[in-house]
Amino acid sequence: MRSAITLIFILIYPFVFGQKITIRDQNSGDPVEGVVLIFQTLNGTYSGQVISNDLGTIELKAVDFPILIKTQHVGYQSYSDTLRTSKDYSIRVVPKKVHLDDFIVTGQFNPQSAEQSVFTVKVIDQEEIKARGAVTLSEALSNTLNIRSSQDLAIGSSGISMQGISGQNVKILLDGIPLVNRNGNGNAADLSQINLNNIERIEIVEGPMAVNYGANALAGVINLISYKDAENTTEISVGLQEETVGSEFGTGEGKHIQSLGIKQQIASRWFGQIGVLHTDFKGFQGNQTGRTKEWNPKEQYQADALIRFIPKNHSFYYRFDFLDETINGLGKSNNNYLSSGENQPFAIDEQYLTQRAIHHIQAEGKLPFLSRYNAFVSYSDFERVKRKMSKNLVTGEEHLTTSEGDQDVSTYKVWEFGGTGYLAFSDVLDLQTGYNLSFEKVGGGRIQEGEQEINDIAIYGSLEWEISDNILVRPGLRLATNSSFGTQLIPSVQIKKPFDGNADLRLSYGRGYRAPSVRELYFEFVDSNHRIFGNENLSPEFSHHFSSNFTKPYEVGNVKSEAGINLFYNSIDDQIGIAQSATDATSTTYVNIDKYKTLGLGVNQKMEWAKLSTSIGISYVGRFNRLDEDQRDDLNKFFYTPELNGNVQYHWTKIRTKINVFYKYTGALRNYIFSEKTAGKQEVTIGEVEGYHWLDLTLSKTFFTHFDMILGARNLLDIQRINNSGVSGGTHSGGASVPVSYGRSYFIKLNYNLKLK
Repeated sequence: MRSAITLIFILIYPFVFGQKITIRDQNSGDPVEGVVLIFQTLNGTYSGQVISNDLGTIELKAVDFPILIKTQHVGYQSYSDTLRTSKDYSIRVVPKKVHLDDFIVTGQFNPQSAEQSVFTVKVIDQEEIKARGAVTLSEALSNTLNIRSSQDLAIGSSGISMQGISGQNVKILLDGIPLVNRNGNGNAADLSQINLNNIERIEIVEGPMAVNYGANALAGVINLISYKDAENTTEISVGLQEETVGSEFGTGEGKHIQSLGIKQQIASRWFGQIGVLHTDFKGFQGNQTGRTKEWNPKEQYQADALIRFIPKNHSFYYRFDFLDETINGLGKSNNNYLSSGENQPFAIDEQYLTQRAIHHIQAEGKLPFLSRYNAFVSYSDFERVKRKMSKNLVTGEEHLTTSEGDQDVSTYKVWEFGGTGYLAFSDVLDLQTGYNLSFEKVGGGRIQEGEQEINDIAIYGSLEWEISDNILVRPGLRLATNSSFGTQLIPSVQIKKPFDGNADLRLSYGRGYRAPSVRELYFEFVDSNHRIFGNENLSPEFSHHFSSNFTKPYEVGNVKSEAGINLFYNSIDDQIGIAQSATDATSTTYVNIDKYKTLGLGVNQKMEWAKLSTSIGISYVGRFNRLDEDQRDDLNKFFYTPELNGNVQYHWTKIRTKINVFYKYTGALRNYIFSEKTAGKQEVTIGEVEGYHWLDLTLSKTFFTHFDMILGARNLLDIQRINNSGVSGGTHSGGASVPVSYGRSYFIKLNYNLKLK
């Protein structure tokens, strides 16, 4: 009888008495009254909010754990976490210092705050994206430390490197799914093709993430998290942006952008949204004359749609993304005298047409045997068409040219399947297991035999083990089989150690792996200016990554501050690069480089005082490149590049205006180049890409509740090109300088936001 009463008491206790959550000040330990705690079950079926009483306590009754929680208080920094089991909790909140922390998901077992993560995660939230006036991912990352951007004017693309490692090793994700592009499945993506119209935040994790995200993530991952919910029943946003391109602006010049977004709570368990974006970049003539332009005109149409269904204990959504891009390379006018004596000049124009469609279905929730699960299937279809035409400038008539390599169609089709399961064995031990299947098919006239395939199948697992109250350890292992390069075992381990005063130390080791892409293996491109060949004998890249990160918040008077220091080291064997032929400057191929290393130190400082917030960062990144075992001794050393960035924001609350300044110095980059020594032979020498300063200024203001306006100036120092002593006339080199921007530009952006409860 007593046992039965005890069992009944245990079963009804959560419904009658509930779970108690106590909120205390991190520094003083005092209870905090008036904290709003927002909670939601992991499957999204139930949510609510409660407020702490004068004892700092909150009671949750009849709530199905696990739940996501987030605290809000005017005087304290937001705290986010996942509460896995039904029990009493004590939460320490930190007096506000820099900005609100939000949930992150990249590489996490459960959504949680960046402070709680075992990884060092940088977050660019919607507020910062808006403050920058950023439309593309390239603009959003323009002053981020350890990320160096590059421009290719010949094909109109924008790329990056991270921690001194090329973009082929940086994986770009959309909601955890690789973004397919002309170079591969998520790697070496064109950032100008990635719009932020419906992106809630950008999460950046530096260092190998191969255990969770597979190959091509040696340098790290950049994960774009899209909106999947809305605070109101209906939200409509209409945007208009006008921007100069250097000193050029008008109906046939400048950049013109229009956007529309609609979010709708269709029913209690249904949510939908659509978004469209049109960008019309008229090009930049610069020092060119006549029809030709330094930066080619580019027009993009982008659209996205999402429908989400939330039954009990589960959430399902379908997302569709579409890109249509046209780049026009206008040739110079040439005289063409007819037999009648009439001159009908002509030009040789090039056109690049890109279309990308992504279909993504995802399910997540809770199962009887899993604390949480996540599963997805994705299909990406990418096509890029190159057309070369002879155009009569009098009649407008166009004819395709017939020389070798003038016309081409490249396709990239990828199926991705994946899933993860989470088990909470206890309050101190969690398990994550998962699988990933990737099937890539690449086709086109520049691919050997017209079509090639690479498939990858992997299983992986990680443990999060709180071995004491102060140490969290996360070992992980991935077993992957590649159809071309066999089976690989990839380990990693992360450690997080908190200290008094809310300081945290993170240590990380990861084994990186990158298989050669289809393009690197089978590419063939021959025309009057290029001879580029793939190499079927390439070996995969392998790397070791070590890093440490220490952060410490503190106060000086009324100034809230946070300081951080970061160290990293990467060692890559058989890095894949491009080598130039010793006898033909237009002929290149892909080769394995013997050894490549990067070594970096970074220091950052954030401060907030009243309405003013600032951040400053300094990094020093060294690069070592051993091309072969016989390399000269004077070349066997690290070449270091400094970087400096700083952001300042002042919130002028009286007139509802924010003033933002974004600055970055990108230091000179020394690199290895091949230069001709004697006929048929080359030697390795050192070249240098000049450093430069970048400065942006924006002012954002809200009018009449529904209207936002942003005024901005990009590249105030008017940087266009920087010297490059390492250019040797290879593919897309662009001469003895490197393009950075089309110069100083000014923009105005107007948004109308309608929100209906």
